Amino acid sequence: MRETRCESPLWRCPSCGRRFRRALQPHACGLGSRAALLRGKPPALAKLYQTLERDLSRWGPHETFARGRYALFPTTLGFADVVFMREGLRLALYLGTRTEAPCFFKVVRVSSHRIIHVAMLRGPADWRSVRPFLKEAYLFARQDESPHRKLRKAPGR
Repeated sequence: MRETRCESPLWRCPSCGRRFRRALQPHACGLGSRAALLRGKPPALAKLYQTLERDLSRWGPHETFARGRYALFPTTLGFADVVFMREGLRLALYLGTRTEAPCFFKVVRVSSHRIIHVAMLRGPADWRSVRPFLKEAYLFARQDESPHRKLRKAPGR
C-alpha cells in the first residue's frame, strides 16, 4: 500500500482574521481582555496566571482568548485552558497520551488522539509540578497543526 497525505487547510475568519482547522468554525471574534480577566482576582492567583503566561510566551507562538474568568490557549489547535476558581486556577491540558501524574485530579479521553488532564493550581509548587505537561501540550498542538500531519494508507490495487 502506498501512503497519501491528508491535507487540512486552515480557514481564516474574514471578520477577525483568526485561523481555524474547520471552515466556518463558530467562535467569538476578538481576543478578549487580559486586564478584564485579571481584574478583581486575588493577587496570588493573578501572579500564578502571569507566571503561566510568561512561560508560554518563551515556548513559541500562541494566542490567548480571555472571557470572564476563562482563558483559552490555542495555536491553531487548543492545548490548554484556565478557569479562575475561588480556590485556585483550574488548568486543563490537551495531551496526546494519558498521564497518571498526581497533579491531575481528572483525566478524560475526548478523541482517539486527545486526552484532557485537569489540575488545580493553588501556588508555585503546583505550577512546578504541572509546567512540564503544559509544555508537552503546547508541543503536541504545534506538531498536530501541520497541514500534512497524518499519513493514511491508500487502498492497494
